[in-house]
Amino acid sequence: MEVFLHLLPLIGSFVFTGILIHAIFWGMTFTVDEAFVRVRVYGWSARKVALTDIEWAAQDWCFWNEHYTNTVNPKKLVLLRRRSGVFKSFLISPPSPPEFLKELAVRGVTVR
Repeated sequence: MEVFLHLLPLIGSFVFTGILIHAIFWGMTFTVDEAFVRVRVYGWSARKVALTDIEWAAQDWCFWNEHYTNTVNPKKLVLLRRRSGVFKSFLISPPSPPEFLKELAVRGVTVR
């Protein structure tokens, strides 16, 4: 039994890494409501950007950004250019970028 106690930190780190990977790839969702674009992890808001703070949105990417994506496919990325903040570019990856951009356009955001 004492041998297995030394393995607890290793097992704990594997469990933590597994939960983190699951949260990023399957638990992260992106929603647009009346005032915010929200990044949710398992239903909890992890990050929100006010619609009034978004200068424009496009299906694009940039190098220096705030990054909330769950894919490596560049065709699924949406770039939100903010008016304020240290990192003005906010990168997300909704399941259907064209529909997400249409929803932003309906809310008054300029889509490029």
